[in-house]
Parts: sequence; structure tokens; C-alpha cells
Amino acid sequence: MQIQDFSRHLEGIGQAIRNQLAKDLPRKIGNLAVRMFKENFQREGFFGRAWKEVKRRIMGAKGAAGKRKILTGPTGNLGRSIQYTPHDGYVVVHSDLPYAEAHNEGTNNAGRSHNVRIPQRQFIGEDPKLTAAIEKKITEEISKALNK
Repeated sequence: MQIQDFSRHLEGIGQAIRNQLAKDLPRKIGNLAVRMFKENFQREGFFGRAWKEVKRRIMGAKGAAGKRKILTGPTGNLGRSIQYTPHDGYVVVHSDLPYAEAHNEGTNNAGRSHNVRIPQRQFIGEDPKLTAAIEKKITEEISKALNK
């Protein structure tokens, strides 16, 4: 291989990695994060940290309400609302529901009279397990780009 050929080869690899970082990885990482956050709903916690139990189950509600998972509600809209928006070089994971932040962060200011306390039941955010999964995905995708 001549120096010009090698130089073009390296340039192609560099371009593939830039494309991965700017375009492909934000989408793939967004998918990964959304999937992991939705799995937390099934586990009723945030990466192994259990959510505070809900009153309806503590008080022994009858029927479906007494058995339903925390934060799923009768519709399951909160879990399904988690989505991502890819940008050039990064991704934002979010929910567009107006009550999502109150549940994710907790509040003492909920309800019509603003005197209802909602404990924090985080379902979106940073966690070492998520970071490790993202780092693994980045390594895999860059390795693929290098091996092309």
C-alpha cells in the first residue's frame, strides 16, 4: 500500500468515525437509553433502586389498581412517553407529559390545590449502569467503523 492509499484509507476511517459520533451514535444511544428506562418501569425502580411504594397498594386497593405496577397508571402513558431527540453529536431523552417531571424529580406542589406531595420516582436520568452501557455501545460502533 502506498502512502497516498494509506492516507486515503485513514481519512475514510476518520470520516466514518465522525459520522458515527455525529449522526449514528446519538440515535443508537437514544434507543438504548429509552429501552433501559422503560425496563425500569417493569422493575418498579431506577437501576436497582426501588421506587417508594404507592398508597393504593399499601391501603389494599381492590382489582387492577391494587396489582398495577408503580407509575403505570391505568393507561401506561408515562412509560410509553419516554422518547429521544437526536442532535448532531448528542441526544436528549425526555417525556413530553406535563406530569413527568413531578414524578421524576418529586414535588410538594402537585394537584389542583398545589398541596399534594409526590415522592421522587426517578425514571429518566444518569446512572453508572446506563453510562457503562453507553460506553460499551460507543466502543462497539467505533470498532465497527475501524474494521470497515
